[in-house]
Amino acid sequence: MVCLGDSLTYGYGVPRKDCWVSLAAERSGHTLVNRGVNGDTTGGMLARFGRDVLDQGPHRVLLMGGANDIIYGGSDAPARLNLMAMVRQAEAAGIRPMVGLLPPIHAEGIPEPWLSMTDYQALATVFAAYRTWLEDFCKASGVKTVNFSLPGLLAPEGPRRYLDGLHPNREGHRLMAEAVCAALPPLRA
Repeated sequence: MVCLGDSLTYGYGVPRKDCWVSLAAERSGHTLVNRGVNGDTTGGMLARFGRDVLDQGPHRVLLMGGANDIIYGGSDAPARLNLMAMVRQAEAAGIRPMVGLLPPIHAEGIPEPWLSMTDYQALATVFAAYRTWLEDFCKASGVKTVNFSLPGLLAPEGPRRYLDGLHPNREGHRLMAEAVCAALPPLRA
């Protein structure tokens, strides 16, 4: 399975071995390939979809993106279009798509240089609308989702599972890996 996304897929700020992609591969026995790019948008994901997904010929692809579209542009419209295009391209190529539902953002932990880029509190409704759209789109399309808004990331101690309010730390990645493992089918003997 190719995991295509942004810094949340890449594993910004944690060692590669502690990223959810690596942990889920180790625990599940499935081959997971990390194609996350720090700072990427769904437009960037779509631009490299042929090389990073179609050319690899995986059985599955897990798509997770849209946060940077919203942070940089203030809207989820491009993310909706691009994600839908990637799902349809995967299906047309016989690759089973899965969609990761973004983990929550803890705006109080975001460092000052990033706070100057956008008003994270004001964008909370855009993030919520995007998540709802993803759930509705996937349900209507028969696409499996992986819920990264886990109780351990939403609970009052949730911010302690982040490096900076946006990117999960090692414990956050462990929780994300558990969600992926629960969503993957068992390996055939």
